[in-house]
Amino acid sequence: MKKYSPTERAGFRKSAFQYCAANSPIHRLGGGWKIIVALVLSAAAVAAREWWTLMILLALNLACYFSARLGLANFWRDIRIFLVQLSVILLLYMLKYGPAEGFWPGLRTGSQILLLFLPSIVLLRTTQGSQMMEGLKWVMPRRLSFLLFTSLRFVPFFIREIREITMAQQLRGAPVGIRRAWNPMHWKDLFQCLMIPIMVRALKTARAAARSAEARGFEEQPRS
Repeated sequence: MKKYSPTERAGFRKSAFQYCAANSPIHRLGGGWKIIVALVLSAAAVAAREWWTLMILLALNLACYFSARLGLANFWRDIRIFLVQLSVILLLYMLKYGPAEGFWPGLRTGSQILLLFLPSIVLLRTTQGSQMMEGLKWVMPRRLSFLLFTSLRFVPFFIREIREITMAQQLRGAPVGIRRAWNPMHWKDLFQCLMIPIMVRALKTARAAARSAEARGFEEQPRS
């Protein structure tokens, strides 16, 4: 008989960005309110320019995340890809402008990207599909809300796809992985071994999702 950890018994998943069942104030908040809060925090991340504004936004996002009882393990799964991205952006800025002039702009840009997506991560982690659709239908048309909801729900799917493709390519001896992503010499291999297969998967998945939407009555309006 398979044994589960306490977090798994509570409804938590090992994959990033997936819904986690828990009894928290964030989970009990209405889907529409969570969408509004996520949009406000993401917009504030785009507008932030000073270090103190970024720190305030980070504190607010962390408060939302951990008040939802998602835990440190899930937090690491959710942000590690953004930490790699932040490091790459910081390296590129420092190479272009020098360590002194490029450090702060690179750190600010990478932090803004993290803070832009972190509210959406909390939204995905704490909101069921039906609750999200219920909240979206009050602010946008039904078809547009379906499109947005479907796009958000594909995020954890593609994270799993990237992990599976990475494992398959590593078994074949391809130089891919998080450790190699730090080295610009391996970026060409990462693009050929990961990005191209992911784009092919994305096109196939989009086609299957379009057919599924058409079967559920989301077909294109007939032209007059």
